Amino acid sequence: MKLIISLVFLSLLPQWLLAQDIPDFSANYLVKLNGLQAGELKRSLVTQSNGTRHFSSATHAKGVFAFFKPDLVEESSTFQSNGSSIIPLSYLYQRTGGKKEKYLHLDFDWQNQRVHIDDRKQPWKLNIHENTLDKLVYQLALMTDLGKDETRFSYQIADGGKLKTYNIEMLDSEIISTPLGQIKAVKLIRLRDKSSKRQSILWCAPELNYLPIKLEHTEKGGARFTATIRRLKGFDTQLAFTKPAPKTPQIDIK
Repeated sequence: MKLIISLVFLSLLPQWLLAQDIPDFSANYLVKLNGLQAGELKRSLVTQSNGTRHFSSATHAKGVFAFFKPDLVEESSTFQSNGSSIIPLSYLYQRTGGKKEKYLHLDFDWQNQRVHIDDRKQPWKLNIHENTLDKLVYQLALMTDLGKDETRFSYQIADGGKLKTYNIEMLDSEIISTPLGQIKAVKLIRLRDKSSKRQSILWCAPELNYLPIKLEHTEKGGARFTATIRRLKGFDTQLAFTKPAPKTPQIDIK
């Protein structure tokens, strides 16, 4: 009887609540450029009162780098879940504070399978396919898919004015050291054309629903950006991270 009541109760719950595998969270990452502290990355996932979810990301320079590159880069995506699928509703990209400011807004029209794009210069439309994602929310889809027994992942992304395919491959597992402690993570790489000199690597922690705990991106000119998690809310960090064992002092015996 209890089982029947439980099943009836679950059937009455909103679909977005049943699919909410990734909890709401906020994370702060330390950003470095070629090994030197350059800024911070903040990310958060929030469930809104109407059941949609809002994923946001903001990166800005700090210290001496803020003098040379005062840009603030903000991204946000509003989406809903349908079973195990993520359905983006809107995406916003803004870069402000520097010489090259940029604005891009994507409004997903799933009834007509197209995206309305506004860059404040020349609005246009892009035809899309089922399961198309935006540049930000695909990372949540990857977190969900990493729980499956697969090593390669492919996503169709509405990237500006065209559809792009992001191919991700799992390499191996590593122990990553962070200010929160050490944690086991799977290492992934975004596959690009062989001629490309850009490289993007991601480390995701199974103990944190495969949340990225370290990101590394190398530009074609050789500049290497890394972002390592240093603060996290929404997950039990005490159980997920382990502190390295203290070093035993050496005693000279004469």
